Amino acid sequence: MNRQYNIQRATSELFDLVVIGGGITGAGIALAAARKGWKTLIIDKNDFSFGTSSRSAKMIHGGLRYLQQMQIKLVKEALHEREHLLKEYPHLVSPQPFFMPIYNSKVTKLKLSIGLSGYDYLSGESSMPKHAEINVEEIKKRFPQIKTESMVGGFIYYDAKTNDARLTNEVIQEATDLGAIALNYFEMQQFNFVGNKIKNITCHDKVFNFTQQIKSKVFISATGIWTDELLKKFNPKDEKKYMQPSKGTHIVVSANHFPKDCVMLFPTANGDGRMIWCMPWDDNLSIIGTTDTEYNASNDEMHILQDEVNYILESVNAQLTDKKLTEADILSVYAGLRPLLNDEDESKQSTKRSRDYQIWWNNDNMLTISGGKLTSFMSMAENCIKAIEDKHAIASSDNEEIIYSTIIDKFKHRYGIKNATLIANLVQDNLDLIQPFEKYPYSNAEILFFIRHQHAQKLDDILTRRTLITYQMQTYDELLVNAVTELMTKELNWSSEQKEREINEYKSAWNLMHVWENSDL
Repeated sequence: MNRQYNIQRATSELFDLVVIGGGITGAGIALAAARKGWKTLIIDKNDFSFGTSSRSAKMIHGGLRYLQQMQIKLVKEALHEREHLLKEYPHLVSPQPFFMPIYNSKVTKLKLSIGLSGYDYLSGESSMPKHAEINVEEIKKRFPQIKTESMVGGFIYYDAKTNDARLTNEVIQEATDLGAIALNYFEMQQFNFVGNKIKNITCHDKVFNFTQQIKSKVFISATGIWTDELLKKFNPKDEKKYMQPSKGTHIVVSANHFPKDCVMLFPTANGDGRMIWCMPWDDNLSIIGTTDTEYNASNDEMHILQDEVNYILESVNAQLTDKKLTEADILSVYAGLRPLLNDEDESKQSTKRSRDYQIWWNNDNMLTISGGKLTSFMSMAENCIKAIEDKHAIASSDNEEIIYSTIIDKFKHRYGIKNATLIANLVQDNLDLIQPFEKYPYSNAEILFFIRHQHAQKLDDILTRRTLITYQMQTYDELLVNAVTELMTKELNWSSEQKEREINEYKSAWNLMHVWENSDL
């Protein structure tokens, strides 16, 4: 990846489509457009996957609880997409059993059995096993760490999990392999019009610090929680509030506390009717979440609150027999914002708001998509492409099939065949590059791969979104940070001032994920 070359092309060519927003939704649109042979550019003011797409619950699911809200179409679409992702990205999306206990009520058990049967039916010819009932004695044997008082049984059903940030960046990489251009840290600042039509957009490159115009036949906003912010630039007189984000806070602990082969679901301690889940992640971690509260502060920097941490810990500990979790067990914390569409019924709680999405034209050559679920990103993308095709005549062309070469088995499971091949090419003359860092299962070869092929520009890009090191780093590891900094400095030609700035910025980002504040929700 040659950023200067990509910038030269971006600022001199006429594109068929410019995608504003480099989360999973924008990534899917860029890929769908590139598969059509459209000349495509995707940009983001931050890193790709910086926002919701690196701070989600990491689940690929149909939305079992949405059946209760009778969102049948949404669930069916998501289950279909789940199956597609399992086949398309087996190294990033994997089947995951979920254990759901039932307390006190046999009526609740019957209702859930009916709901799970419906979930299985809507899954169609899925590769996933069907749900199964499990009795209390089996529960005691399989999950000895949880309380079984007042428990009348439970169910095992199946969904999937993923690494959301890596999935987003791999989708973008697929798009660039097909000819698309991708620029992170490239901020859209202004729409420039001729009449009611967008002539071009003014963008600022944060890496090289310059401003330039970008031309395209069609522009699309896929900015998620930043939708209102972007549309205010499109029309400063528009007072409509399109989004009402919901905040989801998670804590990360060692996988030793919970089963490594199953997600555990528990009712919350305060009786609000929600569920807390404990999910094994990346072999040695467990994610526990999540909160679901309306959010009206800054979308760019979220702070974790003590009340949120307490909410999660109390809910989990209420179900454990012993070895309760404490704050000392927390390796890191993170919070993401769900891009929920604003509901006219302002009294409706965020948990009851639709997870569906909307697509609409702002003018003749500006399309907006907002809302939606991680699981359904490709079907959302295809619907955007169809909306553009219905309005604009953009010629399609065939792309040559990408031929994959020999891979290094060490990286196949983590990155897939294509990316393992790229890493193999990087290390063929220097095998020392694949030696892992002390304490962390990553290597210099992977750091180079992230920079050259997945657009990493900052320490936080590498340590938080391309890898999981920040989540694993319970105490700040200066030696590791310095080692990665030195490699990035050499590869990206950082000055001593920039090098120091990058370290300081990462320390601030690390603190946000390891320090929580005494403050009311």
